[in-house]
Amino acid sequence: MIVLFISLGFAPASRAHPVDVAARKQLEGQNRSDELRTAVAAPSASRWLPPDVDENVPPVEPGSACNLEEVLQKAGQKIQEFVKDVERFTATESLLHESINKSGEVSKRENRKYDYMVSIEEIQPGVLGVEEYQNSVSSDGPPAGVITMGLPALVLIFHPYFAENFSMRCEGLATFNGKRVWQIYFRQREDKPNRIRAYRSSVNDSSHRVDLKGRAWFVADSYQILGLQTDLMRALPDIRLTVDHTAVEYGPVHFVSRGVDMWLPQTAEVYSDWRGRRIHRRLNFSNYLLFAVDVKQKISSPKMSP
Repeated sequence: MIVLFISLGFAPASRAHPVDVAARKQLEGQNRSDELRTAVAAPSASRWLPPDVDENVPPVEPGSACNLEEVLQKAGQKIQEFVKDVERFTATESLLHESINKSGEVSKRENRKYDYMVSIEEIQPGVLGVEEYQNSVSSDGPPAGVITMGLPALVLIFHPYFAENFSMRCEGLATFNGKRVWQIYFRQREDKPNRIRAYRSSVNDSSHRVDLKGRAWFVADSYQILGLQTDLMRALPDIRLTVDHTAVEYGPVHFVSRGVDMWLPQTAEVYSDWRGRRIHRRLNFSNYLLFAVDVKQKISSPKMSP
């Protein structure tokens, strides 16, 4: 059985490798012409995956001034608040899995539902531990023998402990799901450690690190994360990984017992071509619980500042 772990390098498996938390150097920009290609139209129905983040660049408002350091500092504060408040939460994960054939068409479709738990803690200064657990309400194994993990913690790319591992630039003000947002492009730095994504073919297999590039959208007035997309910077021939595209949308969840609002994943889309297996997955998260003592929470529309 092939098992896919989308894991985080600052999870317990990497506790022996603390991250340097010295003051972040100024993040270098990249030559736009070297990284971005002209935006292309949406893929046709025969194309099984969305465009790469460098192929499809969402438009921004002309002349919109953007201070990268300010956006990262304020967005990083929100991520730090999330880590401080969350500690542990549970949710219901509803999964739609689609196997894609060589023609780019869906050959098999399966649905699953999981009880899902995430635990985040700062093990020592500069080191975050992230643990995930999935319990299926079905006795069937994972679709296609593939397990997807690590999605809710992708936002920690923007935590101050780890943001320095990426080159970032603010592309300007944009619109995402009808809201004004700061649009941030990022790439794994070649001179910094990759602690975000890895693949394994079994529990005992060594991990294969995957360098990511992507784009994120932060609400312009609150700096809360609203959307995040990632792609491979390069294919990994050794493990025959040619596609790894992820898109996550976030929304606010109010937890009555703690009196806090957290911006957590609402939906996620995952596309992968690994060892010749093409898959598409859509995940929906609901029924959030905090510390397993809160009442069920419903995702609500974010409250926008006037």
